[in-house]
Amino acid sequence: MFDFIKNAFSPKPKYRRIETERLPELLITEECINAILECIEPERHKGHEGVSYIYGRTDGISTLAIGAIRPHASTTPGSFSVSTTEMARLVKKIRSNGLQLICQLHTHPGKAYHSDGDVDGLKLICEGYVSIVLPSYGSHFPSFKDAAFFFYKKEKGFIQLKQDSIKKIPKRIL
Repeated sequence: MFDFIKNAFSPKPKYRRIETERLPELLITEECINAILECIEPERHKGHEGVSYIYGRTDGISTLAIGAIRPHASTTPGSFSVSTTEMARLVKKIRSNGLQLICQLHTHPGKAYHSDGDVDGLKLICEGYVSIVLPSYGSHFPSFKDAAFFFYKKEKGFIQLKQDSIKKIPKRIL
């Protein structure tokens, strides 16, 4: 009886915390999109696969892309290759600014998908890393029409992101 009275008159919490699972997302700034275009433009005109590395921050669920850097790469109509020395140089440059290498974007001659070579070529991945593949050598870019987005989760590997998980951040917001 005493417990009933005690509970009836004790203060109740004003809110109840509800935990929901956060879905992976990619937030990409307008400046980053412009930088990606600069990175892939030369290969696009040659009819070669282009590549760009994107930097920003990730907490493993939300990945924020703020800029892009063009690596020294060997490219052909059906492939690209970036040396380990070049990757180390890029990572050092990105980290010296307190940022992370959070994404690789590259183009395909036809449809956008993750080929076996694409997955094998991703050596520096972490939780929240994003891989973007643009179709038709990126001819639609800066539109992401028909692009494929993959998000890395340690327990699941690369999972494909839905289009509503990609959010462009307009310049006027920043």
